[in-house]
Amino acid sequence: MKRIALYARIFLTAAIICAAALAAALVLRFSLWEYCVVFTLMGTTLMAALFFASLSNLATAKTIVDSAVICIQPAVICGRTDEVKEKELRESFGIYVSCFGILLGTKVIRFNQNGIWLKSVGIGQDYISFGYGERGEELQAIRLLYSRPDEETIAGIVENFRKETGVVPTIIE
Repeated sequence: MKRIALYARIFLTAAIICAAALAAALVLRFSLWEYCVVFTLMGTTLMAALFFASLSNLATAKTIVDSAVICIQPAVICGRTDEVKEKELRESFGIYVSCFGILLGTKVIRFNQNGIWLKSVGIGQDYISFGYGERGEELQAIRLLYSRPDEETIAGIVENFRKETGVVPTIIE
């Protein structure tokens, strides 16, 4: 999630720099200023669009992390690090699953938003799978490696998905 916020800051900075170049070209009117105006206007528009898209991803990522049903730590880097750095590394490698979507590093997969619906959840011995997509469209699937926890935890996961999305996860033996 920190990387998504960093991307948003980078796009905002680039948009501000392009806007400043646009203003300079309009005020100074140096030779070939018309071409500079066109290119800086396109750059400003592109960077602003990327900034707003990354803000949307950041808001969705925060929602997913805050309401996470499952948190998977697929990798932990060990070595000569102090406790603070190890905590930062653990945060950057976390996979968060909620009823709103999945956060895989910087990749955000949304459910139950913008016409994309969660259609199925399957919990196997060593994985959890999700089927999602738009109504009437082909089903997309994702499978995450996840060792099955105890029965009480599974019951809580099933209840959360049933209550929040209406989808009852199937337990695959």
